[in-house]
Amino acid sequence: MPREQPSPSAFPDRTPRRRTRNPRQRTHKLTIRLSQTEKTEITTAAGQRAVTAARFLSAAGLAAARGSTTVHTNEQLDTAIDELAALRTALSRVGNNINQIAYVLNSGGLPRAGELDRALAALIRLLSRVDDTADALVKKRL
Repeated sequence: MPREQPSPSAFPDRTPRRRTRNPRQRTHKLTIRLSQTEKTEITTAAGQRAVTAARFLSAAGLAAARGSTTVHTNEQLDTAIDELAALRTALSRVGNNINQIAYVLNSGGLPRAGELDRALAALIRLLSRVDDTADALVKKRL
């Protein structure tokens, strides 16, 4: 069966959910003063990378301290986490449909025409998306 093209996002109209913050990881706080122009530049750059200004400054400061000129963000990781969360929800719904079909079959009934085929086709599409997401994560890691 041919694989579908990977979707750019499971729910493109939905804003990404952020992972919960672990307060034990970062317990120290720095305060800085900026001109309005500097603040605007930083918030604009952070917005382009879809991160907070604090996260952007932290990443930029650590990159400079470590001798790098590249600011790395977890934008790709956040996108992958959102995609996997959406896939988990979709797989749960398909699994529920298949359980209902199994219940009808086990009680001597027959599912509606095409119901099992549609559920299995949805499952195959979702598993293909899981594979595509996993492949994308592996390629980003290499």
